[in-house]
Amino acid sequence: GEISPMQAILFIDMALDNNEIPSPIDVEIILKPGRLGRRRDTLRRILNECFDLRGKCVPTLSGDSDLLFVTKCTIGELGTFVLAKLRQKIGGTS
Repeated sequence: GEISPMQAILFIDMALDNNEIPSPIDVEIILKPGRLGRRRDTLRRILNECFDLRGKCVPTLSGDSDLLFVTKCTIGELGTFVLAKLRQKIGGTS
């Protein structure tokens, strides 16, 4: 069955703890609407540990040239960016 967003966060944490790339599928699950406290922290950790990105690194969804701070952007912007980076990193295989 479907895994819950809380489980997906745990899977992402486990991957990061093992120096593995988390699954974009788990990231998609935690981006589903609903209350989830650790969502931003988890997305930040992926950017930090997998891509060495922090601070002002998130592109806007509107495609402006300005980058947004990880702490200031919306979860949607952050999540879209994290997913794009993960898919690039794993070579576009789903």
